[in-house]
Amino acid sequence: MELPKTEQELQDLIASAVKTATDELASKHNGEMATMRKKHSDELEKVKKEANMSAEELAQKRASELAEQQAQELDELRGFKKQTILKEKLASANLPNYFINDTRLLSANESDIDKQIKLVKSEYEASQPKGNTHSSVVPTSGGVKPPVDNKQQVYEAVGNALQQLVK
Repeated sequence: MELPKTEQELQDLIASAVKTATDELASKHNGEMATMRKKHSDELEKVKKEANMSAEELAQKRASELAEQQAQELDELRGFKKQTILKEKLASANLPNYFINDTRLLSANESDIDKQIKLVKSEYEASQPKGNTHSSVVPTSGGVKPPVDNKQQVYEAVGNALQQLVK
């Protein structure tokens, strides 16, 4: 970009920058206002429709909304109850907590949960290692002393000398 050489060129450059910034802000503001007007008109239309409804239709609409809300809450409570039951049964079967997300347990009926837990437990136990998980060989000192090198003998002599000086 070339720098302006006269005062008039500088003023023109400033004016054009101000105009573009002003236009951008105005268009952004107009867009926000348009969305607000649309939202407001939609709300007014909804209120007008409700006002034109008969009392019976309005009561039926409210009742259906309430029933839908209660059904959703009931589903959430049933899910929570099932999760709690699964946690308790997994703990009593000494299984890890991550099995709570097993699809066999999540999709099982309340009567089939015990059967599915037994199945999961048998598969889990089959996947665990059998026998000792570490070596059962006990090391013994066979009376073999490691060879002592010259450095070790010098360190021991210096340690004994320091020990006598401290006494």
